[in-house]
Amino acid sequence: MAPPDKSPAPSNRLSPDGEAGARRARSLDKGDVPPGLLDRYLVERDRQGRAERFFRDHRATEPMFQDRGRSLVTRQAYPDTVADMLRIARHRGWSSVRVAGDEAFRREVWVQGQALGLDIKGHRPTQRDRAAAAPPERASSTSPSPGRDRSTDGKPSSRTVEARLAMAAQVVRAVVTDPEMQARLIARAWTRAAPHLDRTRNPDDRRSRASRDR
Repeated sequence: MAPPDKSPAPSNRLSPDGEAGARRARSLDKGDVPPGLLDRYLVERDRQGRAERFFRDHRATEPMFQDRGRSLVTRQAYPDTVADMLRIARHRGWSSVRVAGDEAFRREVWVQGQALGLDIKGHRPTQRDRAAAAPPERASSTSPSPGRDRSTDGKPSSRTVEARLAMAAQVVRAVVTDPEMQARLIARAWTRAAPHLDRTRNPDDRRSRASRDR
């Protein structure tokens, strides 16, 4: 059994939107999480054996998030933590979610919630938030030069991908306070995009880049 937690209560919270939302939810049961999610964490259980506190590893002094049944709470605003909390919310049928807490946390929940089709209440999105949440098709349709936004095979061009990566980096820096985590997330995004950039970069771009590298 986990020892009593005497630290201040986490301020960042996800819950069904109001009593009506709670009544419509498929589940409010503590420990009701998607298959496979428990494997991502070291889990402390409550007296009834239900998963309650989710730790990143054995060195962590506090959980990444806590499951309270009717709500999920955390002190973090890490994108991967928010993603798992939203996976639980969707798994439990919380189609309309109320978010509360730090601005960085509310923003990350809103941006990620759009991709999951969840109605997020409690955050007023900025233009940057909407741009970060926009699907690739919508983002490319707002470009001033649509003819240059796609390569010959119809996929986004290198310039479009680089612009999206730069936008993603801005969001990461605004949401994630840990510089090491920022660098890791941004580096991971560029690594994943590298094969596509090499395929779609046009000959002029490659020659220009080669000349700069020399």
